[in-house]
Order: sequence, then C-alpha cells, then structure tokens
Amino acid sequence: MIVQFSPFVLLYLAAVAIGLFFLLLTQKLPDSPGKRPMQAVVLGTVIWSAAYAVELSSADLGTNLAATLIEYLGILIITPALLLFVLCYTGRDRYVTRNTLVLLMTLPALTFLALLTNPSHLLYYTSVTPYMVGDLTLFLYQYGPLFWVAICYSYLLTAFSVSILLLALMDYPVFYRPQITLVIIAILLPVLTSAVYVAKLGPFPGLQITPVVFTLVGGVLVFASVKHHLFTILPRTQCRIPEYLTDGILITDDAGRVIYMNPAAEVCLLVNAPEAIGQNIVDILPLSPAGDGIVEFRSPDGALLEVTRLTIKESGALGRISILHDISHQRRAEIGLREANRQLSLLSSVTRHDILNQITVVQGCIELSRDISPGPEYERYLAIMKTATDRIQSEIEFTRIYQDLGTQEPQWQELSSIIKAPCCIRLSIDCSGYVVYADPMLPKVFENLFDNAKRHGERVTEISISCDVVERTLRITVSDDGAGIPEEEKEKIFARGYGKNTGFGLFLVRDILAITGIAIYEDGTFGAGARFVILVPDGGWKGDQG
Repeated sequence: MIVQFSPFVLLYLAAVAIGLFFLLLTQKLPDSPGKRPMQAVVLGTVIWSAAYAVELSSADLGTNLAATLIEYLGILIITPALLLFVLCYTGRDRYVTRNTLVLLMTLPALTFLALLTNPSHLLYYTSVTPYMVGDLTLFLYQYGPLFWVAICYSYLLTAFSVSILLLALMDYPVFYRPQITLVIIAILLPVLTSAVYVAKLGPFPGLQITPVVFTLVGGVLVFASVKHHLFTILPRTQCRIPEYLTDGILITDDAGRVIYMNPAAEVCLLVNAPEAIGQNIVDILPLSPAGDGIVEFRSPDGALLEVTRLTIKESGALGRISILHDISHQRRAEIGLREANRQLSLLSSVTRHDILNQITVVQGCIELSRDISPGPEYERYLAIMKTATDRIQSEIEFTRIYQDLGTQEPQWQELSSIIKAPCCIRLSIDCSGYVVYADPMLPKVFENLFDNAKRHGERVTEISISCDVVERTLRITVSDDGAGIPEEEKEKIFARGYGKNTGFGLFLVRDILAITGIAIYEDGTFGAGARFVILVPDGGWKGDQG
C-alpha cells in the first residue's frame, strides 16, 4: 500500500466520528417502525465514509479497488433503508416486511457480486485511470453496463421515496409540511452530489463527497427525531387513527363502492376488508342511508349499530364515510334504567302502603292500651306494636339496599372474580372465563343465594356453581346439598315479603337480574337440595363459546 496524505481524509474521518455519534444517539430513541431504517442509513454512511478515507489515503490501485468494495457495502444499505424510512414515516410500515427487504436488497447484492468478480467480465467498470490533483492521486473509473443498472436502481428507489413524501406534502395538514419538506431536501441533496460525481463534473472529478452529505442527512433525521419528535408528532399517526378506533369506518366512492374498511368495521359486519373492497355498500350494509343521515342497523352477530353517513369531498373527489357505532350496551342500559325506575316506583308505592298499614296497627294498639291496666292484654298489645315496628324497620332497611338498584350503568363482570365463598360452607365454581353484563349489584345476587341456603337449607355443607351454554344462552346453576324447596313454593319464594325472615332476599335477586334481561328460577328436588338456574341471554355474556 502506497500511503498518501490529503486534508480531505480528515473530512471523511470526521464524518465517520459524527456518524458513530449519531448511531449512539439513536439508541436513546423509543422503539418505533422507523428507528431501524434510520439506524441503517447512518450505519451505511459510516461504512462508506470510512472506506473512502482509506481510498484517499492510498495511491495504489489494489487498495483503491478493495476500498471501493467496502464502500459499496455502505451504499447498498443506504438507498433501500431510506425508502423503508419513508414508508414508516408516512404510515406505510405495514409494507416493511422481510419479503420487502429481500426484494429491495436482491439487485444491490447481485451488483456487489458483479463488482467483486469484475476482473473476469468487466461489466461493472471497464478500466481505471489514475490522475493527479497536486500531490493527491485519484482514480477515474470507466463505467460498465452493470454500474448504470445499479445507479439507475438507486435513483429509482430515491425517486419513489420522494414521490411518497410529495404525496404526503399535499395531503397532510399544514402543521406537517415544514417537517416533510426538510426530509425531502435531506434526501435530494446527496442525489445531486452523487450525480455530479457520476458525471465527472466539478473541480475534482474523482472526489466523491456524497458520503459526507449522507452523514448530514443522517444527522438531520436523528436530530429531528431526538429534538423534534419526528416519530411521535408524526403524519403516519394520523393515517393510522382509523385502524385503532373502536367504531367501524367504511369509505365509499361516488358510485357507492367500498374503498376502505377499518378493522372495527370488519368485526361489526363479520366481513374481511379484502372481500368488502369493491363491493357496493348496500351489499354489506343494507340499511345504509342513501344520503347523509343516521339509521340503526342490526349486525350479523346481533349487535345494534348506529350508522352515521357523511359526505366527504377532497380534491374534487366525491365519496361518503359511514361510521358504525355499537349502541347495544347503551340500549340495554336504557331498558334497564326504565325497568329500574318502574320497579322503584312500584316499590315506593307498595312500601309506603305497607308502612302506613303497620303505623295504623301501632296507632290502634296505642289507643286500645290507653284504658287497659298492665297485664296479659297490655303485654299482647306491646308485642303487636313491637312486631309492627320491626316490620317498619325491615321495610326501611330494604329500601336502603333497593335504592341503589339500577342507579349505575350495567357493566361486564367476570363471574369467578365477583363470587365470594360463604362462611362455613364449601364452594366449588366451574365458570372460568365467563363474563356477564349485569347491574353492579350482581355480587349481591350470589350473596343472597348463599344466605338463603344457610338460613333455609337446614343441613347445607356444600354449594356448587357451574356454567354451560344452551342455544347461545348462558346457564349458571347454583346448587346446594340442603333440604330443598317444596314444589308449591318454587315461585312464591321470589315474591316480596315471602319467607321466614325478611322475605326480601330472593325478591331482590330477581329484580337485580331483570335489569339486564336475566331470568332466574328454582328447579331443585325437595329433600335433595335447592337448585337455582340463572339464564343470561345471547349478547349479555362472553366466554369460551361466546
């Protein structure tokens, strides 16, 4: 190796140092789709600058050719990485796959192989001519056909990257345009210097300054990412918003054909986007309004959807957007609220009537006892008043509990997490994975069923709860090994005031469940234990089979 010195070498060594600093800086960036391509761009510039510094430091052809091979390793990384960066930056990172990478790198890899074996075929360069710039020896290459294939491929990828950014420049809000313009300029600048080098123009035709310029490009991208959040305040985020919405989005052209469908719409309509694209919207959304407006639509899976259709006009193109919002839970909550209000109104009327009756009893006993001396008859009146006041107290206590019924919106509740084992009784639960849409007082349903078993089951030692699905209805069975319930009382036990204690427990159970359309009945065998069956309708539960 014949060593020569040139002040230009210091420039390229500085580019290497700066590039390594930028590479280290990118490690501090949060993970994002564009981080790896950006790092690849910086790495490519480091390799290219380092190899070119070696090339300038040597005056013999052999070292120059070896350095050129290493340079090309950096070059073949940079251009594809820039395209991948642009795809990520503009929200097209779904196209950044292993197959895309293999496709982009195939031609550069073949070109590198041709450069490596060039002495046997002379397809990449046909000759190398040294010339002097002062004391510095530079080499001019006579390009072969494969060089032009490689350079055209590189410019084509760059042009494609710039075209994507230009589309973004026109489509995205003004806020993003300075940012996008900066990225476009950063990509085009090294293309200009590369073209000057390829055309052998400029004061030093054999001097390649493009790696230094690419170092500046990498610096611009890294600086913008670290200081100005290039990957957090990002146009691609705006593009991807419909994909993360829980409401379905359908966009149609002026002929009514579907041109876009987000994942939420696929779930709502049970149709895959590739199947829906190109179809008329009425084929997949029959009740879609003809113009702008709002209609309700029952989806294939039974959910009630509110469909809002709006006209969109962009760049002269007329189309419509349909927004699908699931209002099933809202309607269930409205129905539950109406039912709760009805029951509260009924309760208020009945309770007021019962309390007034008991007060009448107390008042009557007070009047009758005025003229009676203490004795058995007097004690009997006191006992009657005590029973009446206890009844009043029980009524008031029940209204305290009942007042919370239906006041909160129903919610999804996992059975295995809300059911708590009762004291002194074994409990087995086989309802793993099942979630029920019910009033927040659902835990009290099971508390009251357990309390009923302890109070009236006489010999209960074990309670078991199981879940199964019958014709899309979830059946929750609560069984005990107690005395059971006589046939003639199976329906009476749910009546208000029936029973040996307050008579409110099972009445409350049925009302809590009824808010969201859940039914309960008892079908155990008298003498063998009670068996309460809770039926949750389709749409009111989720689970392994839901």
